[in-house]
Amino acid sequence: MTGSARELIDAVQAELAPRDGENRLVPLVEAGEAAREVFAAIAAEEYRIVRSDWRAFLHLAARARERNAREFFAALASGEGLALGKLAALAEESPGFEPRAGCQAYPAFVAWLALNGEPADVIVAIVANFAAFGRYCAAIAAAMRERYGFDDEACAFFDFFGTPSPELEELAVRAVQAALDAGQLSEKDARTHARLFQAYELDFWNTLADDGRRD
Repeated sequence: MTGSARELIDAVQAELAPRDGENRLVPLVEAGEAAREVFAAIAAEEYRIVRSDWRAFLHLAARARERNAREFFAALASGEGLALGKLAALAEESPGFEPRAGCQAYPAFVAWLALNGEPADVIVAIVANFAAFGRYCAAIAAAMRERYGFDDEACAFFDFFGTPSPELEELAVRAVQAALDAGQLSEKDARTHARLFQAYELDFWNTLADDGRRD
C-alpha cells in the first residue's frame, strides 16, 4: 500500500473528531464546577500512567526498525520523563492512593501496543489523537489559572502537553510514509488502535469527571 502519510493521519483524525466533545471533565473544569481535589487526582493517576508510558515508548523505540520511528518513540519517552517532574507541584502518588480502573485502562492498552503493535500503526494512532489531547490540556491549564488560581508551576504538566510539537509530528509523518512506501502499514490496525486510544482516553477523563464534580 502506498499513499500520503499526512492524508492517512488526517483521515483517521477526522474519523475520531466527532467523539472529541465527549470529554465531560474539561467543560466542568472550564466552568469552575469541578472540585479542586480533581487536580490532585489527575496527578496521582498520571504519576502511574507516565511511568508506564515512558517504558512502553522505550520498548517501541527498541522494536522499531525504521530510523524515524525509533526517533519518534525515543522523543515520546523523553517527553514522558520531562512530564513526570512536572507533576509534583500538584501531588505525587500517596501511600493511600487507589488507582481507578477507568483511568488506568489507557496505559494498559499502551503497554499492550508496546508488545504487540506494529510501530508504524501505533504512530498513526498516537498522532491522530495528539490534537484533541493537546486541546484538553491547554483548556485545563487556562482554567486552572482563571478559575482556580493555580500558579505556573502547578499548571506546568498541562502546559507541557498543551503545547504543539511540530518537530515530533514531522518525525511521525516521515515514519508513517516510510512504512507506507514499504507496504508495511496496516491501515485497518492503525484505525483500530486510534479508536481504542480515544476510547480509553475518554474513559480516563470521564472517570475523573464522575468523581470530581463540585457538590
